[in-house]
Amino acid sequence: MISGRASGIARESMTLLVTCGCMLFLIGFIVSQQTVGAGRYSTVSLAIGGLAVTCVVVAMLRYHRRLSLPVRLERQLSAFANNAGGSAEVLHPVLDRTSFGQGWNDLIQRFQERQADQIIERRVDQSSVNRTGTERFARALRSISEGVAITDSHGKFSYANAAWSNTTTGVHDIECNFEGGSIYASLEEMKFHNWKDVEAKLTEGTKPIKVELHQGGHVSDGVLQLARNPLVGRSQESDGFVWMMRDVTQLALAREAHEQFLASATHELRTPLTNIRAYSESLIDLEDISPAQQKEFFNIIHSEAGRLSRLLNQLLDIQQLEAGSMTLTISSFDVQRMVHEVQEHIGPLVKEKQLKFVSRIAPNLKTIHADKEKVISCLVNLLGNAVKYTSEGGEVRLQAEQFEEYISISVEDSGIGIAPEELPKIFERFYRCQDERVATIEGNGLGLSFAREVALLHHGELTVESEINKGSRFILKIPNKN
Repeated sequence: MISGRASGIARESMTLLVTCGCMLFLIGFIVSQQTVGAGRYSTVSLAIGGLAVTCVVVAMLRYHRRLSLPVRLERQLSAFANNAGGSAEVLHPVLDRTSFGQGWNDLIQRFQERQADQIIERRVDQSSVNRTGTERFARALRSISEGVAITDSHGKFSYANAAWSNTTTGVHDIECNFEGGSIYASLEEMKFHNWKDVEAKLTEGTKPIKVELHQGGHVSDGVLQLARNPLVGRSQESDGFVWMMRDVTQLALAREAHEQFLASATHELRTPLTNIRAYSESLIDLEDISPAQQKEFFNIIHSEAGRLSRLLNQLLDIQQLEAGSMTLTISSFDVQRMVHEVQEHIGPLVKEKQLKFVSRIAPNLKTIHADKEKVISCLVNLLGNAVKYTSEGGEVRLQAEQFEEYISISVEDSGIGIAPEELPKIFERFYRCQDERVATIEGNGLGLSFAREVALLHHGELTVESEINKGSRFILKIPNKN
């Protein structure tokens, strides 16, 4: 910025001399370039001529500017007034040594300094806002349950939150410091069962990827989901990665159980259909079949049809559970009649395993106010499990009692029992106990989930008491009508 305080003829003359010199060099250079092909004039002669012309022109311009100064300043002020932003860029200092010109230049200088201060203040305020936002973002990352890490394109850590530390090291360290370390080395130290396969996928490119890391040979040992996304900069090119890790063990268990259920359901559907077809064909083809044998075949067909009916009903119940559309049809019905229907459903299974079935209904319990079909399905599931997990010659008991606030129906067996650590999980959908003896018995892990849902829909509860190798007792409680 030119300060209008320059004083004296010497300073003003120096300014003119510099200006003339610049003009001289420029004109001489241009003309020399234009005439070098013609060869008529030399660069020196043209430069001297240009010097004379320049001096005259500069002198005339100085005189004209001195006279037109008020007009030019008025135009600047008018432009400034019409500028909505109030920017000082439309104001320019003047080459004038009078007090008027000096005052104008001082005014512009102070105004520009003030605007610069305001810009700095705004940036400081914005920086404070950004800093506050950054601090809140950091607190949010520290609070979430998913592990989050940021690395460069080579996998070197620049950030990791506390959840990442907790998942990978077992230590919930808010001030965790992974910076500079390798994420690949960190993951390799965890000795995942499938690390070699996962590592190959992670290092083959920069595209978004999602993988599962298995902590052992079985899903129940633990499964972590690792997602990696490119960190895109202003140039729209990846300059690193954002990593997220979360525990998906329960999801993986449910998926595995669902796959097992589909396989089991297919088998359970095929088996009764095959038996029904085989015995019905025998009845058609055999001409000399005895009445006793006919009755046996019909009983088998009836039993297999009942088995198929139960499975189809269970599939329909599962569909309602999945859709969240299960409803109740409440009515009053006789408890003794209901128990008889349950025995009809479960009778063939009890007879097949030569079990002792005992039912006890309290004398004061005549009727129950509930959804009859749902309660029957619930008890059939509970009794079906009791029969399946009880060895031949064992005992299964059904007992119903009337209490002041609720009706209690319990199913007890003398079977293999349930381990204490598995009791909280047995009502989860698709869950099956890890006991080796259970693996050899057909099942889909949905019966108990359905039974508990029936209890909850009635505003009741389903609880369990069990001891390994001694048996289990499931208690269904349904509130009284009132």
